[in-house]
Amino acid sequence: MTDRSFEELLNATANLSRPQIAVESDLQVANPTYQLLEAEVAMRLRPTSADLDRSLLGRFPQATALAYMAPTDLAANDRLAQVTAVTVLTEAAPAESTSLVVASAYGFADGSRVHLRGESDWEPALVDHIDGDALHLAAALSAGFSAGDTVEAVTSYTVLGVLDEAGAGHHIKVALQRREL
Repeated sequence: MTDRSFEELLNATANLSRPQIAVESDLQVANPTYQLLEAEVAMRLRPTSADLDRSLLGRFPQATALAYMAPTDLAANDRLAQVTAVTVLTEAAPAESTSLVVASAYGFADGSRVHLRGESDWEPALVDHIDGDALHLAAALSAGFSAGDTVEAVTSYTVLGVLDEAGAGHHIKVALQRREL
């Protein structure tokens, strides 16, 4: 059963990714990589403020934002990346590319976090600088992407905690901390 009134309040979309942790050959834990779990998750994002309910925020004083969303498989240390601008590649970007030629750089800026999404690959990246409709990346891509694949500017948050606020799976409230560059 859906609650159309609640769904109308969800005015933003985000990508949901989860850390994947590997152990290296010397038995040291490697830095986590993130795997896309779900693209375009509907949510409503609010900055924290003194007038918000502190039932969740009291446990996470480092929270910088709250998200309200339909129940989903969400856990601490997952990442929610709010999509702030979307474009597509106009030229293929093979693995090891350090620049992306896009249909429009509107909404992107130097230092933007971006997500590239193709049919089978997903990869986060950081824009070093922009030249016209070319986004120059701070590091080379690991995977290759085709013309027409999606490039999204995102504001990234780490999930600190999740509360099934209304009970019975109506919606969840999520404490988030904005990831700085």
